Order: sequence, then structure tokens, then C-alpha cells
Amino acid sequence: MKKSIGTHSGSFHADDVFAVASLSLLYPDYEIYRSRDPEIWERCDFLVDVGGSYDHNNRKYDHHFRNGPTYEDGLPMSSIGLVWKHYGADICKSSEIADQVCRLLIRGLDANDSGITLSVKGEGTPDAQEISLSKSIAIMNHLNPASADTAFAAEVDRARLFLQAVIADSEIWVNSKEEVESALKEALKEDLSYIEVSENCMWQEHLLKSDTNDSILYTLYQRGLKWYVRAVPSGEAGYKNRRDFPEEWGGLSGEEFSQAAGIADGIFCHQSLFICAAKSKESALSLIHKSSVN
Repeated sequence: MKKSIGTHSGSFHADDVFAVASLSLLYPDYEIYRSRDPEIWERCDFLVDVGGSYDHNNRKYDHHFRNGPTYEDGLPMSSIGLVWKHYGADICKSSEIADQVCRLLIRGLDANDSGITLSVKGEGTPDAQEISLSKSIAIMNHLNPASADTAFAAEVDRARLFLQAVIADSEIWVNSKEEVESALKEALKEDLSYIEVSENCMWQEHLLKSDTNDSILYTLYQRGLKWYVRAVPSGEAGYKNRRDFPEEWGGLSGEEFSQAAGIADGIFCHQSLFICAAKSKESALSLIHKSSVN
């Protein structure tokens, strides 16, 4: 049965766009009603970002009232946060994946809609800025103001596709945790300075949050017919590594890199000394060994 999703007319923002996009993943057969008319609201199966009340039993998800809903840490929730709270696990078919999507995407949308600045330009940084996801949606209001409903529907389609990608990314992140734990256990058992993981494993955050990772300097993985070695960062923020690759390898490739590293099939070493590659696992392990004892 087709579901009707109501929201406000006029200018749209990321929270109402993503709220509708999220519900559309649960109910692909849907129609949108953008209106300020309470009589139309009452005919909708879901009402988001309008109406002045938050009432899950009646499927109403607004946040525009005094002392509105918040997360446990006090971050205000917008309409997407409220919708995700109740339907995220069903959309992702996993509460763990839904939590990661919330951390990666939803809370940022809530913060932006609540006027909370997430990053501050530091003194001395270049005068440049990147358009945020929320801003990229808001500026679409200016493209054709006379066709706001059409523009809104297009942004819902775009948001749904992006949300599906974030869900897929979050699923990989969740699954990577067990892989990293297993790889770390094996590395500690064999007294190795590296862990070996699959190509798509999101290892960094899981590794750095483990209690027994201090001895791990590198991560080894295969991509196609090449083997890569990545230096483990000193922390989750910044670019400093626990152990750089030797400085004399930096920026070299092909035969020059092979000769400098003492291997037969070297591919490259990045000039910033955080990643290098070879054609064989044997040579990649040699790179790890030579860097560990350097």
C-alpha cells in the first residue's frame, strides 16, 4: 500500500530531505505532500519537520518546539534524527549498522540543522572552504524557486542514493571490527609488527581503539595483483605515523624503489612515507621487516 509522507512547503533543508529519503527506503511506494495545511497533514501516514509535535505513536516527527528532543549527550535532534531513531535499525536490518550510520551521517545533519558549528577554521589556515552536505541541499532551493516541490523530490532521490552508500559503508565498518580483532590476535600470537587484512577492511579506527595494538606498526593487504603496506597512524587524528618507511625510499617507484629497498619487484613508496607497494607478498613482507628494524 502506498504511504504518504507529509512535510512543509517552501524552502527545504537536509533534515527534511533525509527524513523523507529514509522513510522511502522502508516504503518504496510512497508519495510526498509538501504543505502548510493541517488538514493535509492529518491525511498523511508520516509527518516530518512540521506540525509542532513529536509523537511516534502517531508518526509525527517535528522538533520545532521549546525543549525539543535530544540525544543522551544533549545534541538536539532534527526530523532526520527522530526518524532514524525509530526506523534506522529496520532500514539497515541491524541496530549496529544503524548506530554507525547515525554517528557517520545523521548526527551531523542534526547538528547543522540546530545551528551547531562542527568545525572551526584555525588561525593561519588557507582561505578555502568545502560545501557541506547540508549546504549542498540548501542551495538547491535557489536553482528554480518556482518548482520547489520538483527540486525537493529530486533531492530526496539524491539523498536516498547517498544514504544507501553510507549504509553500505557502515556495514563494511561493522564487519571489519571482527576481522581486525582476529588479525590482531594472530599478530600478537606470532609476535609480528603488522596485521594482515582484506582489501576493503576499515581497520584504522578498530585497531587504534583496541587495548593491545601498541606493537603494530603496519597493515598489509592485497589489492588486485599488488601488495600494499600501510603505516599505522599514531592516533585517529593527524598524519604522523608510529613508524615511517625509510626516508631514502620516499617518492621512488619501479626499479629505483626496488634497488633502494633491496627487493626485486617494488612498485612505489609514497613521498610522505606512509604507504608502499610491491608485486609479491614476499617483497611486501621484506619491506615491513626492513622498516621495522630501520
